[in-house]
Amino acid sequence: MPIYSYSRVNTYFTCPAQFQFRYIEKRPSPVAEGVELFLGSRFHETMEFLYHQIPKRVPTVNELMEFFKNHWENHWKQALQKQKDRNFNETLRIVNQSQAIEDYYQKGQLFVENYFHQYHPFDQDETVGIEQRVTFDLDAKGQYKMQGFIDRLGRDDEGTLWIHDYKTSSRKLSEEDVKNEDQLALYQIGLAQSPQFGTKEKIKLIWHFVAFEKDQVVSERNPKELGWLKEKYISKIETIEKAKSYSTKPGILCQWCEYLSVCSDGKGWVANKKKKSDAKATIEPFPTPVAIKSLSPSSVSPAFAEKPVTEAAIVSASPKVEEAVNPKRRKSPFRYVSPDQLSLFTIGR
Repeated sequence: MPIYSYSRVNTYFTCPAQFQFRYIEKRPSPVAEGVELFLGSRFHETMEFLYHQIPKRVPTVNELMEFFKNHWENHWKQALQKQKDRNFNETLRIVNQSQAIEDYYQKGQLFVENYFHQYHPFDQDETVGIEQRVTFDLDAKGQYKMQGFIDRLGRDDEGTLWIHDYKTSSRKLSEEDVKNEDQLALYQIGLAQSPQFGTKEKIKLIWHFVAFEKDQVVSERNPKELGWLKEKYISKIETIEKAKSYSTKPGILCQWCEYLSVCSDGKGWVANKKKKSDAKATIEPFPTPVAIKSLSPSSVSPAFAEKPVTEAAIVSASPKVEEAVNPKRRKSPFRYVSPDQLSLFTIGR
């Protein structure tokens, strides 16, 4: 039996067909990497750089911004080469057509800068692990195994371990929402089985939704809840192992699926959704746009200098970015959201 991960297990329950393409057939992605994943990876790399530096020195905000810019541009060149080698239609996949590559770059810069100013001098806890791998058993016999990687593991002055997870999506979960989030709780099970830590550790889970001013959401799990979680994932793995066929589950997440081009059901769902959206657009005319001053060209990465980023594009990106551009703007009563489990339709995070 393979070693499962949170992503592997839940991919099956989101869409068995995608599970088959990715984990059984091991098909290479027929399309370019999604821009959301690209942005998330560059932000995580920047956090890794930051916390690797902390024991020796605290980098300046300019150093951090420069690191993000350089890694974005280096990986952008790699994406261009991959597009050429694999004959992709685009360098990075963008589902939200109202956004462009440079808009995501600008958001990433703001996420890094805002995180720096919020947590400087980064003494909230001591980092004891970065991209810490955990492997663990769900049962006493060791038949059901799982693994994962913790973005950052810290220990505060009271000895509590904090499992940190960084999210760059435009949807922020509430404290009630994260009670049903399994990934970090599974990592807690892994730490309890680790010789380095053990069962006596007091552990807290913390999500950083960096697109928001108040980015933290904190949660805890007690031993009984962790026991239920083990049973839950044993049951899920048993279901996967018994599967004889892998049906499709067309829905909103199809738009982000890397295998959409080879899935007729997914393509049909997306085409039907677009048809309904186009019909609605003819009934509800788009509101007259408000002219907004462009940002200084110096704030845009050289890789995208030919197409300046406008404040209008950034304001539409997320509540936190909106406040950074126009702090007097009245806050919307609506929460900015993106589909649940979007990460399951990207490789990696």
